[in-house]
Amino acid sequence: MSKDIKINYHFHEFTYEDLMALDSDVLAGVLRERIHHNIEVPLYPVLRKWKGKAIGTFGDQAQLAFDVWRERGLPEDTPDIDWTKRYLAIAAKIRTGEKPEVDAPLPEPFTDDEMQVVRKLIYERRSIRDWIDKPVPDEMIEQILEAGNMAPIGCNLGHLRFVVLTEPDEKKMIWSDIKTTDVPVIIVICHDTRVAEAVGQATAVPQNPGFDAAAAGDHMLLMAHALGLGGVWLSELKKTEFTEDTGEEFKQRYGLPEHFEVDLHVAIGWTAIGSIKSARPALADLVYRK
Repeated sequence: MSKDIKINYHFHEFTYEDLMALDSDVLAGVLRERIHHNIEVPLYPVLRKWKGKAIGTFGDQAQLAFDVWRERGLPEDTPDIDWTKRYLAIAAKIRTGEKPEVDAPLPEPFTDDEMQVVRKLIYERRSIRDWIDKPVPDEMIEQILEAGNMAPIGCNLGHLRFVVLTEPDEKKMIWSDIKTTDVPVIIVICHDTRVAEAVGQATAVPQNPGFDAAAAGDHMLLMAHALGLGGVWLSELKKTEFTEDTGEEFKQRYGLPEHFEVDLHVAIGWTAIGSIKSARPALADLVYRK
């Protein structure tokens, strides 16, 4: 791929030299984002209206980012990089006029038995705020983290970071409106601000990283419920006339990098007392249609 190609965003661009100088975590985010917007998004309209003609620039920015990744000797055996390679192979065919086949299954409806499990998970999960003094096994924590990592994320940036707190002194560092020092596990969800800044999200859609963290927190709490644990979602306060920035305070106390921003945290453990599942307003009162 030509080194003269540039990666263009609304507010700035990256040259080959720029990419060579990027921090590897930021470059990974740029690579994943370019795969998404430079290949994945335009791919399906191209396939549906296939004309049999080569599109010489299709995916060229994504290819440049990957070429830099490879030239720098960065790891290529991780799941996200395997995903980029699949799309790059498809884009290479389109650039030569060959129609690619996308080997991916279509969604299929769940069986009745599977739907019972889904309903049980979604409708029975509730917020738990009291826990017994019993450690959560590491393998359960790992499953909860994996669930968070599999949540929807804008442009597949991969910019979320998870801080796992299990020691009493660590758990005292995070502020909540309820007591959490006796909870076995607190997972603080952060994001690397450099990635959103690099791809223009920080300017165009600054709310997206918070949405990504929220989706991860939801997935974590669903997995915790499925494992027989109880958890609750807790927000960070922003600095106002009456409050301090609790996320910033935690970042300083724990020693997180300056480019991390704390979004929220979830408290998880073995339930001490059952809670009455909160009811929601009638759906008919919430839905608007013309």
